[in-house]
Amino acid sequence: MAVTSHRTSRFLRRLTVATGGGMFIDGFVFASVASALAGTAMARDIGVTSTWNSLISSSTLIGTFFGGLCLGYVTDRLGRRPMFTIDLSVFLGCAVLMFFVTAAWQVFVLGLVMGLAVGADYSIGSPLLAEFAPTSKRGNYLGILEILWNVGYVVAYLVGYLVNTNWPDAWHYTLAASAIPAVACLLIRHGLPESPRWLISKGRHKEAVDIVEQDLGVSMDTEDWRDEQAEETRYRELFSPDYLRRTVFTCVFWICIVLPYFALTFFQPTVLRAIGLGGSALAGALLGTFIALVGAATGWFLVDRVGRRTILIWPMFGCALALFLVALGSFLPVWLTTVCFFGYLLSYGIMSILPGVYPEEVFPTSIRTSGVGLASAASRIGAAIGTFLLPLSLDHLGLSWSMVFMGVVSLIGGVTSLMWAPETNNVRLTQSGHRQADGKGWWVKGALVPQRQG
Repeated sequence: MAVTSHRTSRFLRRLTVATGGGMFIDGFVFASVASALAGTAMARDIGVTSTWNSLISSSTLIGTFFGGLCLGYVTDRLGRRPMFTIDLSVFLGCAVLMFFVTAAWQVFVLGLVMGLAVGADYSIGSPLLAEFAPTSKRGNYLGILEILWNVGYVVAYLVGYLVNTNWPDAWHYTLAASAIPAVACLLIRHGLPESPRWLISKGRHKEAVDIVEQDLGVSMDTEDWRDEQAEETRYRELFSPDYLRRTVFTCVFWICIVLPYFALTFFQPTVLRAIGLGGSALAGALLGTFIALVGAATGWFLVDRVGRRTILIWPMFGCALALFLVALGSFLPVWLTTVCFFGYLLSYGIMSILPGVYPEEVFPTSIRTSGVGLASAASRIGAAIGTFLLPLSLDHLGLSWSMVFMGVVSLIGGVTSLMWAPETNNVRLTQSGHRQADGKGWWVKGALVPQRQG
C-alpha cells in the first residue's frame, strides 16, 4: 500500500507542476508585458501611443477569450493530452519572437497568439488535474494552480522592476523572458497520459483502467472512476436547462473577480500615483503583488477546510468595500487609501484560487473543458474591457469614479455568489458535475448535493 500511495503522490505532484506551469506562464507573461509598458524605453523605442498601450495590455486577454472558447470544445472532442502540448509549443514560439519586435503592432499580434495558447491551457490543464485528483484534496491541488499564477505574476513583475530600475533599455528581455518557463513546462509535460475520465466518457474503458492502475498505481474503485458514463460531447448542453445556471454562475463570478484585478494590477503604478504615492508607486505595485500572493496562499489553505462558498462570498464583498473606500481617497489620508487598496488585493487573493476550482467541478466530463473554456473566455473579455477602459477612465473621470465602477463589479459578484455559489467541497466529480435524473440539476439552496440513489 505504501508503494501504491507513493506512486500516486509522485504522479499527482508531476501533473500539478505540469498544469501549474501553464498558470505560472499566464501570470508571468501578463506581468512581463505590464512591467515592460511601465517603463519609458519600450514606448520610446517602438512608438507605443496611449491607444497602443491599451491594445497591447488587452491583447493576451483577447487571445485567451478565443483560445478558451474554441479550443475547450476541441479538447472535449479530441482529448486532453494532445492539446496539452500543442498549445504550449505555440506559446513558446511567440515568446521567442517577442525578443525581436520592432513595432507596437507586433507586440499586439504576438500577444493575441500567446493569449490564444493560454486560453487553451486554461481549458485543458485544470480539468485534467481535476479528473485525476482525489476528492478529499481536489481543492488543494487545483488551488495550487491559481497560486502559481500569482507566483508567475510576482516573479515577472520583480524581473521587470529590476530591469526598469537598472537596465531600462533591456525591455526586449522582459518581453521574451516567458520562453524560459515555457521550455521547462514542455519538458515536464512530455509523456503524461490521457485523462481516464475522458477515455471512459468516450467508451474507451480498457485504456482508462490501464492508466489508473499503471500510472496511479490504484484500482478503479479508489475513486468514482466506474461511475463515469460514456456521453457524447454537445456544446449546446452548456445552455440546456440542466446546466445553464452553472454556466452563467461560472462566467459571472469569474468576470467579477478578474475584471477589476487585471485592470488595477496592470496599471498599479498609475493607480498608486493617483492615490498619492508619487515616486514610490512602482515599489508599491511590487508590494501589492506580494500581498495578493499572500491572499492566494490563505485561500489555498482554507479551500478544503471551510469550503468554496465561504471563501468566495465574503472576500468578494470585501473587495467591493475596499474599492469604495479607495474611491473616497480625496477625503482620506494617503496612507489609509493605500491600505484600503492593498486590502482589496488581499481579498482578491483569497478568492483568486476559485476560478481554478469551481468550473472544473460543476460540469460533467463530456463538456468539462468546454465549460471551463467558455467561463475563462468570458472572464478574459471582462478583464480586457477593464484593462482597456481603466487608463481612459482615470484620464477622463479620475480615481474616484474609476474605483466606484470597479467596486460595483465586485458587488455584483458578491450578490451573484450569495445566490448561486454551490458548495462542492468533498463532493465527487460524477456527483457535482452531473444532472439529476429529474432534470433539475444538483442545485439546492445554493449548494450541490449528491444524487439520490434508487
